[in-house]
Amino acid sequence: MLSHAIARRYAKGLLEAVAVIAAGRETNIKEDLASLVEAIDGHDGLKLLIMMNPAVPVQQKKAILGKIMEAIGLDATSRRFVDVLAEKERLDHLSLISDVYAELVDEKSGVVNAEITTAAPLDSGQVAQLEKSLHEATGGEVRISRKTDPQLLGGVVTQIGDVVYDGSLQGQLARIRELLEST
Repeated sequence: MLSHAIARRYAKGLLEAVAVIAAGRETNIKEDLASLVEAIDGHDGLKLLIMMNPAVPVQQKKAILGKIMEAIGLDATSRRFVDVLAEKERLDHLSLISDVYAELVDEKSGVVNAEITTAAPLDSGQVAQLEKSLHEATGGEVRISRKTDPQLLGGVVTQIGDVVYDGSLQGQLARIRELLEST
């Protein structure tokens, strides 16, 4: 079972190590890990063999991953980190560690990731306006991912980290209903 706490511990440790031994390369390491995860996720058999199979010896897993990392062109720091994961038998957490590490790098560099959910797709002007408003509110560069959910009826639900700002029509109607029921 994957643990977010374990992934966070490894990702944080990697970020701290990179700051010491390869300062300024945090984004490169983020891209390396994402590339490796993408390569492994693209092959179900490989993923099962390397990540999930306890019968495959660690040295064999490291050798297979070494060839993949060499083919992708991962740098020495990324390779060593993946070797540590193999030695600690945490390769099953690689994808989650990669995601958490990317979040930590973004946080360190002042990038805010926002998920915007609307009832209908937004045009580029609306997205630009939302991006500008979120930049002003957060003070950081904003990276927006968009989803649509027709059940919202209208408005926007914005999630930044663990905080959700519900400006949807559905959310407003629910708040009005609660207000009326409480009086």
